[in-house]
Amino acid sequence: MTIEIFQLPAQIQQWLNLRVARHLAAQAAKFSRGQDSENQTVNA
Repeated sequence: MTIEIFQLPAQIQQWLNLRVARHLAAQAAKFSRGQDSENQTVNA
């Protein structure tokens, strides 16, 4: 029973870290696309 008590928070933390990582990757991709479009406008 003790292992399950420690394992559950670790699984929740891992899941949360994955969610945050995906969110940050999506934000970075969106920011990168925004920067690319600004650069194309300036360079055109």
